[in-house]
Amino acid sequence: MGVVNPLTKEQAAPEVQETFEKLAGRSGKVPNIFATMAHRPAALNAFLPLYKAVVNEGTVEAKYKELAYLRASMVNGCEYCTLAHLASSKRAGVTPEQIAALPFYSRSTLFDEKEKATILYADRITRGAAGMRTPALQELRKFYDEGQIVELTLTICMANFTNRFNEALEMIPDLGV
Repeated sequence: MGVVNPLTKEQAAPEVQETFEKLAGRSGKVPNIFATMAHRPAALNAFLPLYKAVVNEGTVEAKYKELAYLRASMVNGCEYCTLAHLASSKRAGVTPEQIAALPFYSRSTLFDEKEKATILYADRITRGAAGMRTPALQELRKFYDEGQIVELTLTICMANFTNRFNEALEMIPDLGV
């Protein structure tokens, strides 16, 4: 059990009942992260559209977003998000061999230069975004335009948000397990 108990559909406020139904309709259950976030209905109802806009929309291919999200989750030691994004990474085209090599990506021949630049950027943002300087972005600019850099940065920020939420509340993994 985590620090805060996830709400059941019966415990959830009326304003998140529709959200719970949609979530349960997709995966057969309401994932713990969202059932816990439901303690603050307005936050849950605002979070889900933002998450969708950041992670599921845009012009950066899902594979690169998933590599960035998964790497940030691994760096932060977030079991919940790492397990959840193992499955979505595979669906986006990240191979099981790449996933296994992710901790040592910089020396791996399994990643091309764009993938390495993406993962390095996720590392840098996760470990200390204030340290980012123009020279550090030059490699990234070879592969992404300014709008895509914003999109990738938002994805990494979303990963860090969910990682911290899940780790702070000791969320029990229920996705990707």
